[in-house]
Amino acid sequence: MGKRVQPGSRKLPATLLSVPLCLGLLAGCASYHPAPLPSIAELKVLPGLPAGKDLSLNDVAALAVRNDPGLIAARQQHDVAAADVFSAGLPPDPSINAGFDALISGPGSVPSISAGFSQDLGALITYRVDRQAAQAGLAQVDASILWQEWQVASQAEQLAVAIWTDRQSASSLSRQVAALNGVNVAVAQQIAGANQTLADGSASLAALAGEQAALDTAQQNAAHDLASLDALLGLSPGVDIKLAAPATAPPAAGTVASAIASLPDRRPDLIALQDGYAQADARLRGAILSQFLPISLGATGGRDTTNVFSAGPQITLTLPLFNRNRGAIASATASRAQLAAQYRASLASALSDAEALAASIALLQTQTDSAEAAATQAEQTEQAASRAYAAGEITSTAFANLASAEADREASAISLRGQLQTAEISLATLLGLGLPRFAGAHEEASVT
Repeated sequence: MGKRVQPGSRKLPATLLSVPLCLGLLAGCASYHPAPLPSIAELKVLPGLPAGKDLSLNDVAALAVRNDPGLIAARQQHDVAAADVFSAGLPPDPSINAGFDALISGPGSVPSISAGFSQDLGALITYRVDRQAAQAGLAQVDASILWQEWQVASQAEQLAVAIWTDRQSASSLSRQVAALNGVNVAVAQQIAGANQTLADGSASLAALAGEQAALDTAQQNAAHDLASLDALLGLSPGVDIKLAAPATAPPAAGTVASAIASLPDRRPDLIALQDGYAQADARLRGAILSQFLPISLGATGGRDTTNVFSAGPQITLTLPLFNRNRGAIASATASRAQLAAQYRASLASALSDAEALAASIALLQTQTDSAEAAATQAEQTEQAASRAYAAGEITSTAFANLASAEADREASAISLRGQLQTAEISLATLLGLGLPRFAGAHEEASVT
């Protein structure tokens, strides 16, 4: 008579016991969620500014860094690089295997079963250099994003200077066009009354045509630069921006020399190259360590058809006899050498550009001072000529010539002042003035 099973003591089948385990493992797995792209661009009208506020250069730069669509997209690179750091710190998953052989014939008495477990140890060997490479990559991305932000801020400031210069030029030319229009009306009346000939009015007509063409060009330049600034700020096209008078100043000679000396420690693009070199160096060390990979350790066990059970450890080791990972090592060595050369070239270019721009600013300052002094003198002369023309003491030709000369002098002074301010902004950008020295992953490797 068979053994009776007591109530409540019945065991569940092994397949049912494995179901909760499988569900638990699946619960920790990632799942897919769609993220559709937008169908239209999201542009702003005005990004939270007080009504009627005139924007300084710092205001424009801050808005550009916050709202520029290109920067918003570039900042997503940080999350990608951070994910690489996270991935580099994860151990590989273990592997399991199982087998079953049904007994068909022969002296055996039971089916054979086998099972095994193995763990890849290669990740443990290269863990440190993999983490260093990923962290250097993250630091490189962050430094590159900072440099891009720095350049966008500089570009916004330069556009603001260009718009201000265009508007100043247009305002000056508008005054000249209005004055010459008045002269031409008066000359036309004199010609109609046979008091002057057509030759007498040719000078004022030619001056008016020249000033009107210059005014049209200045207005077109202002509209173009405003459209570029709107795009940089992520604004809808045509949004007007009220600007305060640009305030820039050349850095002192001692500041320039100090900034040039510390340029490799502060300029983000150079720091990004150093971090890239550190990443390449870590990858080279990883390629050298990988000569002996893969390496795995595990255990196997099972039962044969004669009902004999066995178990034991298992190790897999690659012998570096033929391949020895030489291709990857050569590629990593060449990449590191290329990045070192790129860094040296970028550093030399940055230093020479900064020194050349500092010298150019000194020349522009001298030329601007001379042009502004000449413009002031020409304005006084033009005002005296206007009074003399109104009193009938000089001809329309003489007044038109003097008015054109004053317009040319003022246009030259406005243009040179804009060039000087743009150069000062560019120098501050090249020198990284305002950026603190910060350490990165590159300080763990030295460029030789």
